[in-house]
Amino acid sequence: MATRRPGTMRERPAGSGRWQLRAYVGPDPTTGRPIQVAKSFSGGERAAAKELAKMVADIEAGRFDASRATVSDLLDRWLEQITPTRSPLTVVEYRRKIEGRIRPALGDTRLSKLGADTLDAWYGKWQASGLSDSTVHHLHSILSAALTQAEKWGWIYSSPARRASPPAQRSPVFVIPTPEQLIELVRTAQEIDPVLGTAVALAALTGARRGELCALRWSDVDLERGTIRIARSLGIVDGVIHEGPTKTHANRDVALDDLGIEVLRDRWAYMQDLSRRAESPLVADPFVLSYDAHGGNPTDPNVITRRFGALCRKLESQARTKAKKAGRDLKADERWPFRFHDLRHFSVTILIGAGVDVRTVAERHGHAQATMTLNRYAHALPERDREAAGVLGRALTPD
Repeated sequence: MATRRPGTMRERPAGSGRWQLRAYVGPDPTTGRPIQVAKSFSGGERAAAKELAKMVADIEAGRFDASRATVSDLLDRWLEQITPTRSPLTVVEYRRKIEGRIRPALGDTRLSKLGADTLDAWYGKWQASGLSDSTVHHLHSILSAALTQAEKWGWIYSSPARRASPPAQRSPVFVIPTPEQLIELVRTAQEIDPVLGTAVALAALTGARRGELCALRWSDVDLERGTIRIARSLGIVDGVIHEGPTKTHANRDVALDDLGIEVLRDRWAYMQDLSRRAESPLVADPFVLSYDAHGGNPTDPNVITRRFGALCRKLESQARTKAKKAGRDLKADERWPFRFHDLRHFSVTILIGAGVDVRTVAERHGHAQATMTLNRYAHALPERDREAAGVLGRALTPD
């Protein structure tokens, strides 16, 4: 049987003099998974090795006490625990916020001394420094998840995050294209970039996220049934494309209407034609969105974002030139301030506004809970509310 190393040390980044020290405590009594204590240390390599040796000696002598653990210890252990089950992009984002804000503020604080008042004080400081309520709330969510895990491990009795008062998350106000603008987006994109044209059409018709669309293969498409299966997502970490599960770790089948089927039939015909002209046979299971003639490589989601942004700037420039020739300024509804993700918002808003029940909309778009859909897209409900008022009024009006 291989012997487990009692401790490891790693300089992050190389040459910085900042070390990540880890020492093995033992197996978790419930899951059997290894428990490690992590500690940040600043200094030379010899001093770091000495500190690591002290950590290992304390553990071997039975002097480790989880109640002495710091917020940094917990965050390191929590990140290690969640990494296998989260997308690389999600973990990178967590690390960025932990290293940028949470660790500098709270890293040296012992968990046994961390109270809700301390958390609230830092929430206020972060807001005062210019962070948005949404960003501060996300920092709270990271702390809350880690502290809840500490509670499960028995490191603390009760999570102080549960008693803290983070800023409320306000429902965002979405700026989405009108149906007329969407038609123009698809038409222009198809003319200058067929991959982008297909991506724009599918994002609006299915509400799929950009990473989900870039991961779509032709084996996920059933044109006879008129469905696509959303089963994976692509993300970029350190410039490398990674394929992983969807955001909610759940697969979903999304129905297509006649237009959606037509978009995909046209895309398949285009790919076959390009493959023949380039004398590059299609691979066994090509990606739907690929700039390669053989379809074997997926499109970088960031490329979709950049090209969509350029498309919107092009259309706004054309609208501005037209308005200038007419001797007037550009009107608000003539602007094109859209992000690719706004096509997903377009899809949800149109369906809710048309009276499709929220649960169906949530399932179609891969939302974890229908309540989230309802909270985020409440702006799409006023017209339905007016219709409901009319129904009640007619019910109470005598014949």
